[in-house]
Amino acid sequence: MNAKKILRTDLQQMIFLGMIVAMKIILGQFSFGPTTVKVGLGFIGSVLLAYFFGPVWGTIGGGISDLVSSAIFGNQGGFFIGFTLTAMVGPLIYALFLYDHPVKVWRIVASTILVTIIVNIGMNTLWLHLMYGMNFNAALVQRLPKEMIIPWVQMVVIYVVLQAVSRVKIKK
Repeated sequence: MNAKKILRTDLQQMIFLGMIVAMKIILGQFSFGPTTVKVGLGFIGSVLLAYFFGPVWGTIGGGISDLVSSAIFGNQGGFFIGFTLTAMVGPLIYALFLYDHPVKVWRIVASTILVTIIVNIGMNTLWLHLMYGMNFNAALVQRLPKEMIIPWVQMVVIYVVLQAVSRVKIKK
C-alpha cells in the first residue's frame, strides 16, 4: 500500500477524526487519583481512534489530543513529550488489533494487555521517573496494583463500546 493512500482522507473523515479527538480530550478529564496512579476514561477515545482510523490516523489523533489537552487544560508538572508519545502509542497498539477486524474478545484482551504493559506500566512509569525523579522501582510498585485491576474493567467497557459502535454504519 503506498504512502499517499494511507495518508489520504476526505473532509468528512477529518471532521469525524476531530470529533473523536475532542471526545478523547473530554473523557480524559474524567479521572481520579494522584498523578502516579491516575485512573480515567481517556482510553475510550484511544480505542475509538484506533477502531475507526487505524494505526496512522489513530496515532496522529492520539498525539493531537495530548497536545490540545495540554494547551487547554495544562498538565500537572507541565507539558512533557513523553506523555504525547504515550498518547500516540496506545491508539497504535489498539489499531493493530481492532482496525478493520471484527470485534472479538481475544483482540480486546490482547490489545488491552499490551497497552497496559507497554504504555501504562512501561512508558508512563518511565516518564514519571524522568519528570519527578522518582525511583523507577518504587513508582512501578506503586502503580502495579492499579495496572493489575483496571485493565479488566477497561476490557468490559471496550467490548460494550465497540459492540455499540460496530452496529452503527459509519463509512471508514
